[in-house]
Amino acid sequence: MSHNVPSPTQKYYFEVLKIEQKPDVLQFLLENFRVDEPLNRASRISSEEIRKCLNGALDRALKTETSILAKTNETHEIVGCMLNSVWKRTESTGTPEEGDDDKDFEFHTIRREVAVVGEILNELHDSFWSLRPDQDVVLHFEISSVNVNHRRQGLASKFMNWSENKQFLNSLGATGIATEATSLANQLLLSKRGYQTLATTFLDTKVNSETGRPVLVCDDGTDRVNLMFKKI
Repeated sequence: MSHNVPSPTQKYYFEVLKIEQKPDVLQFLLENFRVDEPLNRASRISSEEIRKCLNGALDRALKTETSILAKTNETHEIVGCMLNSVWKRTESTGTPEEGDDDKDFEFHTIRREVAVVGEILNELHDSFWSLRPDQDVVLHFEISSVNVNHRRQGLASKFMNWSENKQFLNSLGATGIATEATSLANQLLLSKRGYQTLATTFLDTKVNSETGRPVLVCDDGTDRVNLMFKKI
């Protein structure tokens, strides 16, 4: 199912994610995505709390050769990744109304801040098939992350260009791409690339029952999470 990775640059080369790389990618995400993503920062999520969710995303991504890594030519360390999975209507096990407990975004925690992150992601995720009844198979952007010291090098754009390749999507039987966009920067980028917002959850709708204040307040201007989709 894989297709050619982007050509190497002066600094980086690219690989399709393989099962044997899971431990290294998990460690990369714990050290980078966990501390960089706005909802993770707002919830002060720990490595222990997020590990279950990251493992789930990696397991879904590794079912198909649809995810990509960037490594440095000099040290061969992972400096960026985009985890994708193939998401099929027939594999969806239920709806929120049916009390489905098999959620894609699960965290090992009892802290309200982290639980709210899971609530938002799962609510939006679970609404996709009803919002797009014309879709049966889509590529799902799980996680995109680039180490802070290697940003503004075009890595994220290369990841997206590779993932959006029409022939690649055709080989998967996918007719579009869906994702839960959790940062203002990502929401703006996806909008510029033609992604439509299907549903939105505003962070200030999730409040502390005792104080009435939002449970999550992001430090980068992110005030919502969008379910976004692009038909290919």
